[in-house]
Amino acid sequence: MRLLPAFSEIKTADLGKFDQASLRDGADHLEPSLREPVSRYLLESVSLVSAGNTSDPLAPRKGAVIPFGFSTDGSWAWPAYWSYFVREYGMALPEEFISHVRSLNFKPPKLSTEQIGQASIEIQEALYG
Repeated sequence: MRLLPAFSEIKTADLGKFDQASLRDGADHLEPSLREPVSRYLLESVSLVSAGNTSDPLAPRKGAVIPFGFSTDGSWAWPAYWSYFVREYGMALPEEFISHVRSLNFKPPKLSTEQIGQASIEIQEALYG
């Protein structure tokens, strides 16, 4: 399973387990027409873990508005906050991920119970070895 990076500005105990990306460096690099469909894809994919909300480090005055957890489409997995940052800031995504989402017509696949279980195992292994 491929993983989208974690954002270095969001501090978590497992931060070192993921490749890192910077919110400040990646903002406004996504084609505007892709913001909504990609954000919706990220949001509507399977939630593996949901752990509440945390604050937006680029706009702390907003309070705890970004979801914290992990999501997957069975091929890729990502911190759940990706949807928020794509929609709000046009965060850059790997071209391979955008091509993957386009190939699915911006609609996340329905995953079987077995696929969800396997994705959960892979995320746990990525986080905790």
